[in-house]
Amino acid sequence: MKIDKRNPRHWFYLAAFTVASLFALVLRPLVSRHGPPLVLLYGHKLNGNLMSLYALGDQPACEFLFLTMDPAYQRELRADGMRSVLAFSPAGVRALARARAIVSDHGLHVLSWLPRLGLLRFADVWHGIPFKGWDERDFLVQHTYDEIWVSSALLRRYYVERFGFHEAQVHVTGYGRTDRLVRADEDLAPLRRRLDLPDGRRVMMFAPTWQHGTGTRSIFPFDSPADAFLAMLADVCRAHDTICLFRTHLNSGVGELPLPADVFRCVPQQAWPDSEGLLLLSDLLVCDWSSIAFDFLLLERPTIFLDVPAPFPKGFTLGPEYRFGAVVASVDALADRLARYLAHPEQYAAEHGEQARRIAAAVYDDMADGHAAERYLARLQGLLAS
Repeated sequence: MKIDKRNPRHWFYLAAFTVASLFALVLRPLVSRHGPPLVLLYGHKLNGNLMSLYALGDQPACEFLFLTMDPAYQRELRADGMRSVLAFSPAGVRALARARAIVSDHGLHVLSWLPRLGLLRFADVWHGIPFKGWDERDFLVQHTYDEIWVSSALLRRYYVERFGFHEAQVHVTGYGRTDRLVRADEDLAPLRRRLDLPDGRRVMMFAPTWQHGTGTRSIFPFDSPADAFLAMLADVCRAHDTICLFRTHLNSGVGELPLPADVFRCVPQQAWPDSEGLLLLSDLLVCDWSSIAFDFLLLERPTIFLDVPAPFPKGFTLGPEYRFGAVVASVDALADRLARYLAHPEQYAAEHGEQARRIAAAVYDDMADGHAAERYLARLQGLLAS
């Protein structure tokens, strides 16, 4: 779950999780570990790279269980038949006491001290290939992990040279979350029905990144008022028989907006964590500096980047030169490109296909092959056996 430091209930969850983890540490020598080793998956949501591991199902070599501090989300997962446990429940204490490894995609919250004890194996899969810049201070917890799994040799170099990891820690596996995008073999009809997307209508996604501490920054570009920008999107969508998925980041403080139901579907990350399913539905993406662009890259579909100042206080990891599609600097230019690519998507391939392929090769090497999660599993098995 995403911690809101202004929410007293979240502070209670953190305190309860701390107590539960201490109980688990005391119980650890007393708990039986017969059967497949238990691997806990930990992150804000059970999605992305964590979900790619979970989706492999329980293996002879290990059993997967998602650990969460959020009671409401845990009830939601349980209702959907997903194997999960509440961190500060008795079952959560038992799971922590029995676990052999933890795989995270962000951080560990109150468990940040645990890797130093050497009682479990720890691996990190992170949650997106970044434009956002970091330095080694952002990864102090992950520096104590056994392994970090990244998408390519380029990202491995950044982790070692910029983020302070040892070469032996960082391994190129590909990104498990992209396996679905590469295979593109699933039935999307249930998701279309859930979103009330009429058959035959095209779909575009508007996915701006969040403010990153820049409180005055708007997710709507070029100093355009929200209503004017959304009106432009609505006009283009109506002219080209298209639905717009309006996707805000987990950290975006965007309230309710007057979105016309005939052309918009609101799919905030908080309520719709399955980014890959939404991307598979989308024929075109509009974004600024969101890491979702590098997922969409593998679909080889039209992508338009908003040329707005990046909100990142520490600069870039992958810089502006890694924008692989059309880059627009005004509302009018965006409207023009949208109309062009919705009417003639083949023009995008002619204009940007070569550049997109070059960047995909740098960001993924040859690891975008639909088997990244299997490589995660192989590395995990090696950790459990060591």
